[in-house]
Amino acid sequence: MLFQITARPDARLVASAVRRGLRPLLLTARGIGWAAIALALLLDVIATGGPYLTLLLTGALIAVGIPMFLVNTGTREALRDSELTTYEISDGGVASSSLAARHAYAWNAFRSVEEAPGQLIFGRSRTRFLPVPTAGLSRTQIDQVLGAAAGHGLRVRRA
Repeated sequence: MLFQITARPDARLVASAVRRGLRPLLLTARGIGWAAIALALLLDVIATGGPYLTLLLTGALIAVGIPMFLVNTGTREALRDSELTTYEISDGGVASSSLAARHAYAWNAFRSVEEAPGQLIFGRSRTRFLPVPTAGLSRTQIDQVLGAAAGHGLRVRRA
């Protein structure tokens, strides 16, 4: 099995991959932020007269600002070298190459593969991943890649 895909990184797909990769951290930040907002509103109702605007604004910053900052920073960093990239998926693993660099990973370098709309996200750790666009692959080829990943012991999440 050897599949080659040549594509320029798509900002929309990269942002989606970053959101999926940072999902636990983003959900935690949003939960803490909304808890701070709820606490500020509850204290305002129970104990009138206190200025809880600072707690309310801090909660809004944590719930909205921090996740937005993390996703934008991660996407910008991933798109920094937005050159034409060739992805190769074979029995030995996954490789990506552009004019600037070539990276090859054996299957055991990955922990999981997640099928997302328009891409496969190969996860190396909680925050390190390799998004591979699937625009040039058929449904059968995508299933072959996911089957090979599962055969090498990776956790596979289908769309």
